[in-house]
Amino acid sequence: MTATKDKSTAIVELPMLLFLRIADGDGAMSALEMERFDALLRSPDWCRSALLRRSLPLTERDKGALWRRYVDGDLDVDSGAVAAALACVLAELPSEEQAILEQDLLSFSRRILEAADRRAGWFKTDTKAHVSVEALDELIRRPSARVHAAALHRMSKTRPAPTDSGGALHLELAGDDTFWSGGKLSLSCLRVIDETHDVKTFDFVAEPRKFFCYKPGQFVTLELPIDGRIVRRSYTISSSPSRPHVLSVTVKRVENGLVSNWLHDRLRAGMSLSAGGPYGKFTCVDGAAGPYLFVSGGSGVTPVMSMARWLLDTAADADIRFVHFARRPEDFVYERELRLLEARFPNFRCDFVCSRATPEEWSGPIGRFSIELLSQLAPDMISRAVYLCGPDGFTESVRVGLSDAGFDMSRFAQESFGGAPSPSTATAKPADASPAKIVFSTSGKEIECTSADYVLDIALANGIDAANSCRAGQCGVCKTTALEGKAVHDCTDSLTEEDIGLGLILACRARPEGILVVDL
Repeated sequence: MTATKDKSTAIVELPMLLFLRIADGDGAMSALEMERFDALLRSPDWCRSALLRRSLPLTERDKGALWRRYVDGDLDVDSGAVAAALACVLAELPSEEQAILEQDLLSFSRRILEAADRRAGWFKTDTKAHVSVEALDELIRRPSARVHAAALHRMSKTRPAPTDSGGALHLELAGDDTFWSGGKLSLSCLRVIDETHDVKTFDFVAEPRKFFCYKPGQFVTLELPIDGRIVRRSYTISSSPSRPHVLSVTVKRVENGLVSNWLHDRLRAGMSLSAGGPYGKFTCVDGAAGPYLFVSGGSGVTPVMSMARWLLDTAADADIRFVHFARRPEDFVYERELRLLEARFPNFRCDFVCSRATPEEWSGPIGRFSIELLSQLAPDMISRAVYLCGPDGFTESVRVGLSDAGFDMSRFAQESFGGAPSPSTATAKPADASPAKIVFSTSGKEIECTSADYVLDIALANGIDAANSCRAGQCGVCKTTALEGKAVHDCTDSLTEEDIGLGLILACRARPEGILVVDL
């Protein structure tokens, strides 16, 4: 078969492969999804790619034959097959044409997903379809992801099943669907570890078993069944992606905290819950390179601990200074592990600082943060890349101190643990708010409001169960599609350029301008 024929076959089959991955991933394809697929094939006005416009009528022509092959098991639709088709179609296209085709394929996937969500009815989202679309997005956008998926696909055809008799996964035997790198999944609690008197680490495995793929410093959003409703909270992944069998979150008990207290008091080994992610941009993978200075306050230790574990596992000569602040000696999280790492790795050094201890209680540094103290503990801090996490006041003190000391802030990254802002105080609302309306297309509700109101607040106030977590524009859980109209954002930190191009908004930080139609 010639290369030209390979490409012409792949472009005809590709829309069918994408459709089947999204619509039939749960084995329950709906009439709504099939109708949407047929409409996209019949009316290609939605796409800009000349190549795709020419091929869609051919896909419609061959749809019956492709369907029979799928039913007979002769049409492979796993992610490796999709990756191979994408690589064949996109190869050697001029960069401009490739970008247009990629955007059209992303749009195609999102349009099928909308039909899947409408089928889901009151709950509004088809979880498996969302997982499939997020995986497809990665394959469409990233050549390296396509190469990886295709290689795993080839391996899975010749390797035995990836688990032993006890259900444990073996990385060298893994197939292409054995890796989780995004979307929702079911977790089973493996163990609960007491870190301090008020901090616990919860270790999870995926059910069915998968390897966890994420960047150190990212977080997940847990979905917990509390008091008859689903409550969502975001927690940093404290484990390292270099150890992919287990995903861990470390949680401090907060006085009157609904979720932290439920986790501490109720969650036990063997219990299951759902999670989504990974989210977040605070990571050393994409940031300034070492040598590193990790500075943390309180429970802000979790993301930099994940980074430290990952660097020490994967970099031969990782040069890390780790400075952790806490109120009292008994509040130091991971103290024993950090001291063991310091003893084992010559280029790793950690210091612990107490803000409220007496000399009788603590022999190490005592006091609140100051740039003078930090320079004593890390004399070469100016030459290091700084990653900072902790409570808002703490991180602001460190940031200002470094800036005033002449630190190159292009080598500085931070994340704050300030909690979710209340709707009334998070951001000053415009004094000259004008009348507006939000149309919730899936719920069938039209709500009069003002341009000062947030989409999420209006949704929740009117009984619309919109997914959310941080309510600060950081986690991305509340992303939804603006179908018509314009939304004005206070914060777009968790929106990518691709998200914006697809019309996604952050419901927690988006306000309507005039009439806004959203997919909720």
